Amino acid sequence: MRPLPQHVLAPAKVNLFLRIVGRRADGYHLLDSLMVPISLHDHLYVRCAPCPTAPLPQITVRVDTHDVPAGPDNLAHRAAALFLAETRTSLKVDIRIRKRIPVGSGLGGGSSDAAATLLALNRTLGLPYQCKELAEMGARLGADVPFFVYGRPGRVRGIGEQITVLDLPTPLSLVVCSDGCVLPTKQVYAMVEPSLTRRKPAISIDALVSGRGPLSRVLVNDLETAAVKIHPEVLSLKARLMEQGAQGALMTGSGSAVFGVWPNDQQARTAARRLRRHGLWAAAVRTLAVSPAL
Repeated sequence: MRPLPQHVLAPAKVNLFLRIVGRRADGYHLLDSLMVPISLHDHLYVRCAPCPTAPLPQITVRVDTHDVPAGPDNLAHRAAALFLAETRTSLKVDIRIRKRIPVGSGLGGGSSDAAATLLALNRTLGLPYQCKELAEMGARLGADVPFFVYGRPGRVRGIGEQITVLDLPTPLSLVVCSDGCVLPTKQVYAMVEPSLTRRKPAISIDALVSGRGPLSRVLVNDLETAAVKIHPEVLSLKARLMEQGAQGALMTGSGSAVFGVWPNDQQARTAARRLRRHGLWAAAVRTLAVSPAL
């Protein structure tokens, strides 16, 4: 067993596109999305110790914000409980989380924390699970968890469990922006127009992957219309990004955060500073080829 505490960076993600391509009989929406990890991270400190006298694992999660539950409802707590149950291991697991990814923003913070926990515990026990097996475990926790287990840009289909890892060209310079509104994922999906659930042709991303095509052909999110019904300010945020010089802007995931694409890091940092002066949360980030949680 790996006894030393692990400091794990759990990255956020953006959806460069998100299409709804159908709906299963059980009500779950079928997606086709291009997801990429970005250089905005939660910090997890995972410490494990033997628990020889207790018949059940002892899991403690502490979070530095009251916006996120610290008990069994926390996704990292659920991930630890699931992993220890699957491995039939009794451990004391202490997880401290420094939240830096806005909560309820569509950036995947909770799912990334869960995946980081699975990866850390897998290392602790000597890597008993391969990535595919760990991702299948993660799918039982949430739709975005398998993507974060793979930790690389990927085409995500189904309800999040079908992942094709991609090699994208040079990193993109982005600004991620939020006005602090929390949009519950279930509420956004409940507002999706039935017409969007009809199967449609898949988006071709060959030009983007080769680095020869404009990003504007890809930036689309079928959930934006639903989110705007709940929080119209999403459109205002996109407009603010474009006013600051973004080449394109899009809501990520089920919102409410948006992101814009800039020609380079320096211009992105300048735009983020201007947005923060206007009272918004904004961060200049880059897309990542590999998650630091791996």
